[in-house]
Amino acid sequence: MPLSFSDGFAVLIFWLIVWHRWSRQCGGSMPGLPEDNLCLPENAPMVSIIVPARDEEKNIERCIRSLLAQDYPRFEVIAVDDGSKDATSEILARLGNTDSRLKVVEGKALPEGWMGKAHAICQGYSLAKGDWLLFTDADTFHESYLLSRVMGVVLPSPASLATAVGEQQTPGIGVGLVNLAVLSYIFMVSDRKGLADSKSRQSLINGQYVLMTREAYEAVGTHAAVREYSSTDASLGYLAKLKGFLTLGIDAGEALKTTMYSSMAEAYRGWSRSLVNGIWTVLGPTRGSWTLLLLTVGMLFFWVVPWLTWLGGMETSNRAQALVGSLQILAVFSVLWMKSGKFLKATLDLILMPASFLLFMAMVGSGLTGAWFRRGTVWKGRIVPTAKSLPPWKPPLVPRLRKQ
Repeated sequence: MPLSFSDGFAVLIFWLIVWHRWSRQCGGSMPGLPEDNLCLPENAPMVSIIVPARDEEKNIERCIRSLLAQDYPRFEVIAVDDGSKDATSEILARLGNTDSRLKVVEGKALPEGWMGKAHAICQGYSLAKGDWLLFTDADTFHESYLLSRVMGVVLPSPASLATAVGEQQTPGIGVGLVNLAVLSYIFMVSDRKGLADSKSRQSLINGQYVLMTREAYEAVGTHAAVREYSSTDASLGYLAKLKGFLTLGIDAGEALKTTMYSSMAEAYRGWSRSLVNGIWTVLGPTRGSWTLLLLTVGMLFFWVVPWLTWLGGMETSNRAQALVGSLQILAVFSVLWMKSGKFLKATLDLILMPASFLLFMAMVGSGLTGAWFRRGTVWKGRIVPTAKSLPPWKPPLVPRLRKQ
């Protein structure tokens, strides 16, 4: 049976999505790290690395030791213990006694109207001496050459803000299953090319690695300017672009590794919160909720329906339907290959995606229900309000070019 017009149209839509994702996410849209440190100038500027940490006893020592091992010539590390109830403070105190480049700050009580991460970083910034500021999370691991090579990319550019994207570590199949659909969702809705475009409102910076000049950070208003936004990192990137500062995205690959969650339950709770926080910060509770639900329905058709189409065609011996499903599945595989850059991983992701997306739908449902019920989300024992949304998008006509 030949393909009908509707069958051909259904296949075309999927491949147009593949083309769009390639055009916005790939094709040189984000530079990688240089192979050596030769791009770094002799008079390298001072970098202050600020690490907020709350209940991070599983990760903090590995993170701090990797930062202290950086081969960049001039840096300091400031770790802020944000009211941890586990052994984080004791681990930081021990590390601080062994290396003078590490300053340990005992965080003050969280004031009303502040997000915890923003408050912790502001306290670290008050002690920072660097001309550049690096904000990185306590669950990251940095190869020794990472900072040098990132600076080697950033310093010759006119950008005042840079963000590095690395690898997400998945300890166990449960965490990997939860992460799969969420990271694929982020890949589908983000725009790497738009991040570098001063006219685009795309500002989805990776909060695990944010590098800014002191001048830009102070012009934005420091993290005090985003103290009420539940999505702290994306809000900082958005306000920086509103001020006209150029943003550079860098593909750090294996040089930056992040272990966001150590269990499936933790990943489920964390992503449920983040999905709501991110979209409510951009669009507000009502529009954000509807948009997230519509995106979820659209992702359902992209990630899951091709499998149902193919299985239905095979079961009924409808060759046209099976062919449509096969071509759509191939399109899905192409997107997953783009995302990971690895054939075998994309193949495994393709097989696991239907189950992963069922978890994604449950996360969206529970995240929205909890947020509407509490007027906020919960993370590490704190209620994170979600009512504050970003100001209107009105960037300056001429971007601010940093003097190289």
